[in-house]
Amino acid sequence: LFRGRLWPLQACLFDHGRNTICKAALDHGFQYLFFLDSDVIPPRNAILRLLSHNLPIVSGMYCRRSPPHAVPVMMRNGQWVTKFKPGSLVEVDYCGAGCLLVRRDVLEKLPPQRPEAGKTWFDWRVDMQGIGPPGDCLSEDYTFLQAVKRKLGISTFVDTSVQCRHVGM
Repeated sequence: LFRGRLWPLQACLFDHGRNTICKAALDHGFQYLFFLDSDVIPPRNAILRLLSHNLPIVSGMYCRRSPPHAVPVMMRNGQWVTKFKPGSLVEVDYCGAGCLLVRRDVLEKLPPQRPEAGKTWFDWRVDMQGIGPPGDCLSEDYTFLQAVKRKLGISTFVDTSVQCRHVGM
């Protein structure tokens, strides 16, 4: 981190790491892949609770560290989702991948996003502002969920009872 901002080189490592682990999960026959970022602290039973929903994609809930601060990292219709019934399952357009469970078939069915750049599932596009269409200059987790929704019609859910801490700043 440099004054709260990621250098582009560091940011592109997020999508590279996520793509590498997706390939390894498929190569080893795993049925689910659980992403847990180093700055997210989930409850002890997070994976079991997320698995219990039997959904293609489901996330735990954690809040933003950057503006707007303390807002859950989940969006619907271009707005941060701040009103929900505590302990509920909320359908969203986007959420962070810091506590995200993805079922194998999602990875198998999703066409590569930018194969020429090695971006099969996740593609960091924040540094492409002004190059791509508005709304497509997203972080790697958002581009993944956007592609899953657009190309596969699969919704993303956030289990608001799986409350995680987002450490830092």
